[in-house]
Amino acid sequence: MNQQEFISQLQEALSRLPESERQDIVADYQEYFRDGLAAGRSEADIAAGLGDPRQLARELTARHHIARWESRKSVGNLLAVVGAIAGLGVLNFLLAIPFLFYLWLLTMAALAATGILIGGVVLFGTLACNELFGWPAMHETRDMRAVWSAFEQGGPVGNIHIRGSRGEKVDVVRDASSGKTSINIQSSDGTVSLERNASDVTGQLRIEDKEGQVNIDALDWGFSRKGAWIASVLMLLLGGGGLFLCYLLARWTWRGLLAYGRYQLGILDKARGLDG
Repeated sequence: MNQQEFISQLQEALSRLPESERQDIVADYQEYFRDGLAAGRSEADIAAGLGDPRQLARELTARHHIARWESRKSVGNLLAVVGAIAGLGVLNFLLAIPFLFYLWLLTMAALAATGILIGGVVLFGTLACNELFGWPAMHETRDMRAVWSAFEQGGPVGNIHIRGSRGEKVDVVRDASSGKTSINIQSSDGTVSLERNASDVTGQLRIEDKEGQVNIDALDWGFSRKGAWIASVLMLLLGGGGLFLCYLLARWTWRGLLAYGRYQLGILDKARGLDG
């Protein structure tokens, strides 16, 4: 291969680089050929020492993208570095596939953590404003244990029985001996039964109609303002911690990718030096 063929293939392979940088690279290799010819070497010998111009262009492209990434970190530059390193060899290309999947997972995790953090900030801020200024107005969901308060004060046992004209029944009953409280609603369409023992933190719900039956044996009685405060703090900690972890993983990934790219280029430079 003579100088003209080598330079022509090199220019074609460098077509993705900016024109000014491509011209600088071509000028450097033209000067390299002139120096070699002045030293008594042939064009074919010089070209053979430089290796395949297409492979050389891939290495130069990788160096270009690594330099761009170091000067300006962005998603586009990062993907360009991954693509350039993948072009250095088959093994690098195969490694790039799981690496891109890892980047996708890291991005999704960062977005999820950001969403949780924003939700925590909004919830915490809303609760704080309501506590300090009474705005925005909030209708707190009362603890459902209040439903049973009339039957759990230790006073006289109160039972309520309501009957409708079409056979509807509503019974609210508390058993003084066991402390069990129940609400039963029955109509022609079905039955709803809600009950709680005195020692239970949760209750049981039964819904039955002509088509089937639903049983819920661990019914939570409500979500209090205290629970909202706890949830907001947990969201802040989870979202902030997750985002910080994603940031650390991203930094380690960037450094590892650049180190691997430089390592690969160093191996190629060493091999070219031995060939020359």
